[in-house]
Amino acid sequence: MVSLPFDNFLNIFKKNVNVDSSNQGSDYIELEVDQGDKPMPKIFVKYYNMNKFEDASPILNDIRSGYTLSFIKVKEIREKGGVEELKRTISKLKKSADAAEAQIIGVDEDYLLVVPDFVKVEKGEILGNQDAKF
Repeated sequence: MVSLPFDNFLNIFKKNVNVDSSNQGSDYIELEVDQGDKPMPKIFVKYYNMNKFEDASPILNDIRSGYTLSFIKVKEIREKGGVEELKRTISKLKKSADAAEAQIIGVDEDYLLVVPDFVKVEKGEILGNQDAKF
């Protein structure tokens, strides 16, 4: 084992580290790491056209990443595979969405929207053509 003085231990960090000196007699020391100008992760919006259950793999990876808004067309699965295949597919997507704390929302009967936990989706009133004024 290598003996390393505490001051030298702090020099191992490449970021700015501030030590809270008010806890000098305690068993632990709080370290505050300056984040600097760390860029925010990019958020992707991806469109998928699912033709069969096996097409779910890349979508599941994107859901797990936590930074992708997935817009998924499931019309082909419903038409070709039937309602049971559609339920199976949605169940698989829902399990991954729940694990990633993402929301899965049905849009119309042909589309699903999967959004990360930091995105809030609100359902609003749908305006008809007679109410829209441009």
